[in-house]
Amino acid sequence: MLTCVHSEQPVFDSGPANLILGVCAAFYFAAFFLYHFMVFRVNRTLPPGSGIPHSLTFGQRDRLAKEYKALYPGSILYQLTFVCAVTVFALAVAFAGFRVWEAASGR
Repeated sequence: MLTCVHSEQPVFDSGPANLILGVCAAFYFAAFFLYHFMVFRVNRTLPPGSGIPHSLTFGQRDRLAKEYKALYPGSILYQLTFVCAVTVFALAVAFAGFRVWEAASGR
């Protein structure tokens, strides 16, 4: 007879790891929506057919920065989006480092 053993322990059972992951998700969604909002605002002013696609490509990101700063020079939206994206990356590195540290220390 086969017996199925089911563990009730969650995958992310560490409080600090959950906190890092939750904050990372919040910054990710903020960066995601702010980026698409900037693309929407810029595309409203461009002629049809020359709009910036909503995909995250490096060349289009640079074009978006130039166009957005030219149209809205007083807006901090681009800097805020960039800070959110960098924060997501830093938190992802911190999360990975914390999980490796937990595994190495046997927690």
